[in-house]
Amino acid sequence: MDLFIELYYLKEGIILAIIKITEVVPGMILNKDVYIPEKNTIALSAGAILSKAHINRFKKLNINRINVLIENKHLDNKIKRDRFFENYNNLKSKLELLFNQIKIGNKVLNSDIDHEVDEMIKSISTNNNILSRLRQLDDSGSYLINHSAHVSLLATTIGKLLGYSSNRLKDLLITGLFHDIGMLKVPEKIMNKPGPLSEEEFIVIINHTINSYKILKEINNINSDILYGALEHHEREDGSGYPLGLKSNQIHEFGKIIAIADVFHAMTTDKVYRKRKSPFIAAEEMLYNSFGILDGEITTTFLNNISKFYIGNIVRLNDGSIGEIIYTNKAIPTRPVVNINGNFVDLLKDKEYEIIDIID
Repeated sequence: MDLFIELYYLKEGIILAIIKITEVVPGMILNKDVYIPEKNTIALSAGAILSKAHINRFKKLNINRINVLIENKHLDNKIKRDRFFENYNNLKSKLELLFNQIKIGNKVLNSDIDHEVDEMIKSISTNNNILSRLRQLDDSGSYLINHSAHVSLLATTIGKLLGYSSNRLKDLLITGLFHDIGMLKVPEKIMNKPGPLSEEEFIVIINHTINSYKILKEINNINSDILYGALEHHEREDGSGYPLGLKSNQIHEFGKIIAIADVFHAMTTDKVYRKRKSPFIAAEEMLYNSFGILDGEITTTFLNNISKFYIGNIVRLNDGSIGEIIYTNKAIPTRPVVNINGNFVDLLKDKEYEIIDIID
C-alpha cells in the first residue's frame, strides 16, 4: 500500500502531502484545516502538531486522508523537525542578550536581532496555529523576557489576521519584543510586588512606557511605528490609560494591538498574586469588559479566531470533568462544544460550565 495519495509540492526538502490517515504519525504537522462537512465546522486547524488522540478522532469521523508537512529525508514515517521552537528559542536568547547589554548602558543596533526576527516571521507566516504552540514553549527564566517574546508573537498573529504585509509584521514583532524594555529601569522589588503599589511606585511603573520610547529612540533604524507602539501600549480607548491619556483615534494602531496582546498574555500567565486564567475565560472577559478600553474591532478579530486554534485540544471544565473541544459556535466562539466521554456539552447553552484549563 502506498504511503501517499498525492505529493503536490516540494521545496527545500519539505514535502506537502495528502496522506492516508492509517499512515499518519504523531508529531506530523497538519498543513490544512480538517473540516466536518455535515457540521460545517473545523475538526482541527492547520498548524496543529498531531497526537494519537487527533488521529483516533479522525478515524472515528471517517476522515480517510489529511494534508500534512513531511521532511523529505524522513519519508519513512519519521517526524518532520519543526523549526518554530528553534526559531523562538533563538529569538528569546538574542533578546535576553540585548536586554542585558542595554541594562548595563551599552548601545545596541536593530540589526543585532534582524536575522532572528526574519526567521520568526517566516514561522508565523506559514503557521496558522501559533496560540497552541505558545502553550508548548519553554517559559523558564526572566518573566520580562518571556512576556516580551509572547506578546511579540501574539501581536504578530493579530497583525496577520488583519492582513499586514511581511514588512509591517516585522515592525510589529519588533514592537512586541521591545514594548516593555523600559521596565529594565524599574526596581525588581516593584516589578515583583504581590500587593497594591503605592502612588510613588505606580508612577515608576507608568514611566516605563516613556523609558521604552527613550531607549528605542537611541537604537538605529527604529521607525516611528515601533516607537509609538511601545509608548502607547497602555493608552486606552476612553482616555483612561497612560502616559498621555490619549483616546481612540489618537492611539497608534501598533499601540492598540500590543495592548490586546499584552492584556491577553497577562491574563493567561501565572502571577505572584493570582493564578492564570484559561484562554477562553480570558477571551470572554476581554470581549465583555473591554468596551471603551481596548479597540473593539481589533479585539473582536483576535478573539473570534482564538477558539478555532484549540479545536482538538483536551480541556478541563469548572466541574472537574475533562473533554475534547469538538467545534466552535460561530455566534460566541469562546463557548465551544466539548465532548465529555461521548456526552456533547454545548457551553453556549450550558452556561454554568466554563473551560478553566487546557491540558493537551
